[in-house]
Amino acid sequence: MVKIERYEDKIQKELFARDKSKIAKYINLFVGKKGFFSLFKYELITILFQNMPGALGIFFRNLFYPLLFKKVGKGVSFGRSITLRHPYKISIEDDVVIDDFCALDAKGLSNKGIRIGKNIFIGRGSILSCKNGDIILEKNVVVGFNSEIFSGSRVFVGENTLISAYVYIIGGGHDYSRVDVPILEQEKPSHGIKIEKNCWIGAGVKIFDNVTVGKDTIIGAGSVVTKNLPAFSIAAGIPARVAKSRK
Repeated sequence: MVKIERYEDKIQKELFARDKSKIAKYINLFVGKKGFFSLFKYELITILFQNMPGALGIFFRNLFYPLLFKKVGKGVSFGRSITLRHPYKISIEDDVVIDDFCALDAKGLSNKGIRIGKNIFIGRGSILSCKNGDIILEKNVVVGFNSEIFSGSRVFVGENTLISAYVYIIGGGHDYSRVDVPILEQEKPSHGIKIEKNCWIGAGVKIFDNVTVGKDTIIGAGSVVTKNLPAFSIAAGIPARVAKSRK
């Protein structure tokens, strides 16, 4: 695992800062880059094309959305009503489909952001969310609808991994050691999560911070993963335990 890091909601806290204008707060939260041109480009493209229906909407989003991202490969398809935050820190390789109502949130002050490999499908309503962390999806990953991947440091998903619907991969947490300070105001540690290649994560699974899931592992639906799982495991339960090895 990567070294422990501590993520903070500095950008979100700026939403309540009285010394900043509403437009400055908006730029920090959504656009990320300062300057009128960055704001104008983000606003113009999202206002015109974000909710445009049908094939015409897909055509125009595929034409203009690459102007917002760090990199967009060939054959990428953007659905309707996709929320983009700090898109200049998002790289997308070839033949990727991002379905309707997804959120790609790469915000942070010092992170690299989100990297989406080749031939990836991100299902309707799914969220990739950084809080100064990074998310890496290797090639041929499938993310089922209404799933969420959160990263306070680094979340890595290996190639050919199938993530079913309603899965939560939670790369961060809250310290609760002090009782004189609200949990919300205590430190937020993040060790990171690594899911190796060729895994199948069943519907409704939750994977918590500081976990490695070994390659070729299957996790049963509804399981809660709190500890490392060795390669070639079949695991299930709350907390998830290895039932047998695929070998």
